[in-house]
Amino acid sequence: MDTNKSTLTRSPLDSLACVNERCELYGQAGQENLTVRKVYGKDQIRFLRCRVCGSEFSERKKTALWNTKVREAKAISVGEHLAEGCSLKGTARLVKVDPTTVRRLNQRLGEHGEAFHDERVHDVQLEALEADERHGYANDKRAAAWEAEIVDPVSKFVLSHVQGRRNEALIRRLLSDGASRLTNRHDIVLLTDGDASYATLFPEIFGEPYRPSRNGRRGRFPKVRFRIPRRLAHVQVIKHRQGKRVVDIEVRHTHGSQKRVDQALEQLGYSVPNTSAIERRNGTARRMNAHQVRRSLAFSRRPDTKVALGWWGVTVYNWCRPHRSLRQQLAAPVGKKSICNEHRR
Repeated sequence: MDTNKSTLTRSPLDSLACVNERCELYGQAGQENLTVRKVYGKDQIRFLRCRVCGSEFSERKKTALWNTKVREAKAISVGEHLAEGCSLKGTARLVKVDPTTVRRLNQRLGEHGEAFHDERVHDVQLEALEADERHGYANDKRAAAWEAEIVDPVSKFVLSHVQGRRNEALIRRLLSDGASRLTNRHDIVLLTDGDASYATLFPEIFGEPYRPSRNGRRGRFPKVRFRIPRRLAHVQVIKHRQGKRVVDIEVRHTHGSQKRVDQALEQLGYSVPNTSAIERRNGTARRMNAHQVRRSLAFSRRPDTKVALGWWGVTVYNWCRPHRSLRQQLAAPVGKKSICNEHRR
């Protein structure tokens, strides 16, 4: 579901596809195999029929609004308010719906956004990645619920998003998910903070496994080890603080060669290794998520609500909201205009 007003208009019939997985035209739009059997509901929802397999289904099937009784205009308004950082109760007051309706729609939006991300984000080829975590909690300040993400510093695209307690398991889930979406996991430069879990898990997840030869014919085989290829590197940017102030920044080349890191920095336009892209993303995410606002009482009372809202924020940021990193240089200036906001993803 898009957050633009254009979603209030009906999608062209040739942009829809059959949702029957057994159909030979499953998921293929523009095949002219769908016809409108009837229209129902206050939103005039079309009930479609596939000429190939004969299956009938609503045009909302497998969407965030499937099987919901809320008017489409109100549902879109709820999604827009949540993506702008409004709390669930605040959204209910502004849209004039019951808070349980907002909670239910938030859950659907989050699940749909996560499924959409898993469907679209795969076989990605990037030059560098930045990873970081941001603090949060659900229900109680003693119940930590951190959000960890991996971002492409060029397009600012969020490659991976996970939530949970800040420990080695969270970092493992983050790095494993990010590596599974890449085609060049052995040709990447990763920039992170000083968390020890990154340094420990990086060779295992991004490196090349090998088993050392055994000495002699008896005894167990050695454990699998991991080799760092020449095109792979990991840099940690460690901030030293006194109180709440940063007094020194240490750059540690944890894995890989410094020459490979310098090549990536030159392509990124960085003079020194840093995590500026993910740090800016953290600030944007806190403005888009009421449960992540610092020094406020707008925390989530339920962990699943926070997870859903986090995924909805990632979906809007990645696919719905244009920003400066999507601008491209024009081949020839048009008047005073030298760039355009064309979507590069």
